[in-house]
Amino acid sequence: MRSTITKIANYLPSTVVTSTQIEEIVRNQGINIPRNILEQKFGISERRYADSTTQASDLAVGAAKKILQNIDKTTVDCLIFAAGSSDLIEPATANIVQAKLKLFCPTFDVKNACNSFVNALQLADSLIKSGQYKKILIATGEKLSSIIKLDLEDKKDLANRFACLSMGDGGAAALIESSNDECGIYAQLFESHGEHWELCTVPGGGSMHPHDGTKVYFEGKTKELRDIFLVKKDRIVERCLDQAKWQIEDIDHFFMHHVSESTFDLVAKSMNIKTHKFYNVIKKHGNMASASIPFAMSDAVDSGLLKKGDKIMLIGLAAGISISIQLMIW
Repeated sequence: MRSTITKIANYLPSTVVTSTQIEEIVRNQGINIPRNILEQKFGISERRYADSTTQASDLAVGAAKKILQNIDKTTVDCLIFAAGSSDLIEPATANIVQAKLKLFCPTFDVKNACNSFVNALQLADSLIKSGQYKKILIATGEKLSSIIKLDLEDKKDLANRFACLSMGDGGAAALIESSNDECGIYAQLFESHGEHWELCTVPGGGSMHPHDGTKVYFEGKTKELRDIFLVKKDRIVERCLDQAKWQIEDIDHFFMHHVSESTFDLVAKSMNIKTHKFYNVIKKHGNMASASIPFAMSDAVDSGLLKKGDKIMLIGLAAGISISIQLMIW
């Protein structure tokens, strides 16, 4: 028995923010930042920011509604909200998403930074294989604009926060069901390397810094995270391909978490495959954390590139550090 993604959709807030605009905000604080540096470093020309009245749950709901409008929503028997973002510390954001969608099934959150969606997919696969649920809706909403510090103190502060200037807001949703043909998940492997957890953090809000308002913004060393990933990924890729009895040449499309345009080039080169096989939307949408992979998949479906029967690889990379590989036939 296999589970498969039967429907997928994405959602964007309306406000477009260009890299030039962000650079100008930083420059107006007296901090010299080279022109076009964000596009040079990340390959991002623009991204979307949600307004103050829009929550992470709203971005997830926007995508989920596109799926629910074409099905009987009473047949959804489990809802998973999977994101690094959340509306509140308590309760689970899944409850808020459920209320907005007017669903009545069991619901819960999966939170693992930028790998939240792929971990939810792993969990949904197991729940369907066990026979506990038949139709699971995964929804992700990332409101990363709320953890971006643009009121910077100096160049050192800019260096610590530079990676967050690549972030954008967005949502995605997917419906997971059992497969009745060759489509579905064929292999998936996950690794965690917790010794590197301090590389990328949003320190505030938990038990370490429960009331410190200066620690509610993202800070991190994403280059170091990327470098560790490049060293660690080869073995997990090989093991996952072996599990499915696939060759790397068999794969039609690769969907990887969006860190920067150059990361796609580096990973493609290290895997000895063509960069054009990596489908990404980073130029127009930036780093959308856990929404990056499903958003790109939905965009590829809408554009007609991703078609039934295509073999795909999902490559997850998240703070923590968390690494994942998933192989499926669309």
